[in-house]
Amino acid sequence: MASGCISQTGNNSTATKTYSANGISFNYPSSWSLINQTTHTNNTLVALGDSSFMNNTLKGNGVIIIKTLKNNNSIINSSNLKSPIAKLNGTKTTQTVDDVTTFTTKISNETVLIKSINFEKNNYNYQIQFVTIATDVKSQEQMFNTIINSFKA
Repeated sequence: MASGCISQTGNNSTATKTYSANGISFNYPSSWSLINQTTHTNNTLVALGDSSFMNNTLKGNGVIIIKTLKNNNSIINSSNLKSPIAKLNGTKTTQTVDDVTTFTTKISNETVLIKSINFEKNNYNYQIQFVTIATDVKSQEQMFNTIINSFKA
């Protein structure tokens, strides 16, 4: 279940809502909506995005957050989620620095950037994947930082 609150502090802030369920919470841009929330036993997947991302128009911005039990047989990782995109034609580059993987490709001549952050906490694996399609990545950095800086598990 998603709940909302608005926070603004200064000219560089983003109005936010709060997601809090299944042992995780974070703030996200108030212009985004919940796309999917799936929980099975010890696995949770949450997807949020702006209206373009939600409508699958090959544009927009969103985030996918995955929480899996560390010793679970079902392994979800960035390779699994990137593989459908990686099969598409276009330039593909991958860069990993300090457990942050940035994957860039093209879909129908639109640039797609996936920024994946992986970490472990309290016997769970977490993955936060930011997706930007046909949008200036720099303009989305503040939205992504809002999620990262407020994330609690």
